[in-house]
Amino acid sequence: MIQTTTQLQAKLMREYYQDFSRYAKGKQPSHKVAWVTAFTPVEILEALGISYIYPESYAAVTAASGKEQALLNESERNSLCPDCCSYSCCIEGSLITGTGPRGIPPKPDVLIATNNQCDTLPNWWNILADRYQVPLIVLDYPGEGMERESAYPYVEGQHKDLIRRMEELSGNKLDPDRLSELIGNSRQSVSAWERVCGYPAVKELPPTLLFDAISFLITSRCKPETAELYMLMEDELKELPDADRSRPALFWLGYPLWYHKDRYLSELLKDFRISGSNYITWWSLDYSGDTAMEQLFSAYNYTFLNLKQETKTARLKECIRRSGAVGAVTLHNKSCKCDFVSAKDIDIPQAELEIDMIDREFLDMERTERQIEILRESI
Repeated sequence: MIQTTTQLQAKLMREYYQDFSRYAKGKQPSHKVAWVTAFTPVEILEALGISYIYPESYAAVTAASGKEQALLNESERNSLCPDCCSYSCCIEGSLITGTGPRGIPPKPDVLIATNNQCDTLPNWWNILADRYQVPLIVLDYPGEGMERESAYPYVEGQHKDLIRRMEELSGNKLDPDRLSELIGNSRQSVSAWERVCGYPAVKELPPTLLFDAISFLITSRCKPETAELYMLMEDELKELPDADRSRPALFWLGYPLWYHKDRYLSELLKDFRISGSNYITWWSLDYSGDTAMEQLFSAYNYTFLNLKQETKTARLKECIRRSGAVGAVTLHNKSCKCDFVSAKDIDIPQAELEIDMIDREFLDMERTERQIEILRESI
């Protein structure tokens, strides 16, 4: 039976949060639980029947529900300074108070962190490992900084060790065919999502739609329903009105503002349209290769945030070119102090804003208004 996008979204969310529901009722999850960072090779965990939870994504959900500020304050009073990543501060506050929009995540049996996104995450996961006294696995991805001939065996060895340790944890044996099937699902999800990402440039749609919809590529990319969801979404986007070319097109450069009802500064950008975003391209992982190990290496060693600056700049400029944007709103994110450097040399006017994706109190709205007005005059 063909399902609607709403039904598929509900199914994927229900499956992802099922362990939260059990834990809130005092029941133990039916499988072993891993807490993972955003660019962890979850295909391995899925193949072995291990549940996985993304604390970063849960922090975004918490902010979207309007409950983040009290948790940030609690974290500051008890453990982390406000200059730390707001994702970590939000989750720490949740764990300290035992509260969250869906309760707190079930206790992890293992923690898995990667450095193919940022260097903060392994440090945060050390705090969690100390709290829960469970094994911590840090996957080191050298990215473009190391020649492939050296990087591949180095990463492959870590992936094989991860498989061995997860087999011991789960009591299951990895089925290579099942792993290949899941990687194939991820590849199809990415392919469908990349087509969806082309529509802000040509259709009249709020970026909110994609900022929220990408969550399924993060939390459920190796499930077949995710590709199906994005294919149905593409059909729906085709029917939208064409983009209003009378409004200047802007590129949103940085994270969504999870606490904002529209995930971006819609009230200050009414005269513009958002025709593209680099955030929605970060999970377009490249699963190229002839074997499962090669495919996992390609996908997770060469994430966008793990590339050389020259490569990031070239990809970003091409992304902006395809979007047709004549200006950019560039976020200097308090939580990700170096992320904005990917905006170097993009050759269009920018409003560079001091902001944060979780901490709404960090935003100086008056100053932001002035910067956007300057951008408007420049365009």
